[in-house]
Amino acid sequence: MLAKEKIRTVLAAKISNPEKMPDTYAIVLAGGNGTRMEDFVYQVYGCRHPKQYVAFTGKRSMIQHTLDRVETLIPRGKILVVVDSKHRDIIDVQLKERPPERVIFQPHNRETAPGVLLPLAAIYKNDPESMVVIFPADHFILEEERFMEHVRFARRAVQLFPDKIALLGIQPDSPEIEYGWIQPGERIPGLNGTEISRVERFHEKPDSAAAGEFLKQGYLWNTLVMVARCSTLWNLALEALPGMKGHFKKILNALGTSGEQEVVRQEYQNMGKATISHSILEKYPSRLLIARVNDVLWSDWGTGPRVLETLKKIGRRHTDERTFARLQEKWIVA
Repeated sequence: MLAKEKIRTVLAAKISNPEKMPDTYAIVLAGGNGTRMEDFVYQVYGCRHPKQYVAFTGKRSMIQHTLDRVETLIPRGKILVVVDSKHRDIIDVQLKERPPERVIFQPHNRETAPGVLLPLAAIYKNDPESMVVIFPADHFILEEERFMEHVRFARRAVQLFPDKIALLGIQPDSPEIEYGWIQPGERIPGLNGTEISRVERFHEKPDSAAAGEFLKQGYLWNTLVMVARCSTLWNLALEALPGMKGHFKKILNALGTSGEQEVVRQEYQNMGKATISHSILEKYPSRLLIARVNDVLWSDWGTGPRVLETLKKIGRRHTDERTFARLQEKWIVA
């Protein structure tokens, strides 16, 4: 029997007789300081909060939107929120209904890799074979229910391939240089028609020429929403980041002890910065799967122009048309 036919047979058998899904936890990344958006947020919305604590649409902030979305799949008690201790005042207000032990304060923002590893250590210590889903807190998603269905499909893929990390990819509409770009490879058969593929290449924040080529070649944008077996992500991250391995081994050993907070403080004091996209995902494309997300309006709200462009698309201007036009001229045209 050919290799692909064997894969189809094995997958068909697993889908017909699915194993029990392991417990699933979520990690919501909300530790950013919002430096790039600071002037925009103050001039347009009149506050000094980092963007994840700003209500760009309606009354809920971005982090509140994210948590409500995550709770459609994962129980509140299994959602860990990673925040920066500098923002404690606004956190105490906006996250007051969260279980306090599930709000993880980092002493310093060391970018997304430590932001994932600190809560991941707690999950790994208690339930290493569980599933973990990573959600940034600063993304706009219009069709939330449809998006979360793709998260469910990605979780199913990881159940079948526990040594892989499944990413959610968005069909791009522009040569964006601030996003990660993913080249889908061979499509994996047998997943109920869902388009999940192996990854040929992961390229974080390309220059404009490369982004233009990626757009032509059918690459996808990386949403940074990902699903993995806890032990798989933990071990791969420590392999990819040898300089952080010692820090997080010490933190892991200290969890649950009286010295936990002091150890975390000391290790963060001496820790460098690293992003999960550049330091981990870009290094190991063969360990990645990509689930194509269709018919969802998604945007990483990392800049003022992206916020305004999205608000215009959905018809949710927060000012009169003339004022909105002036904002566009200042923040988009400029």
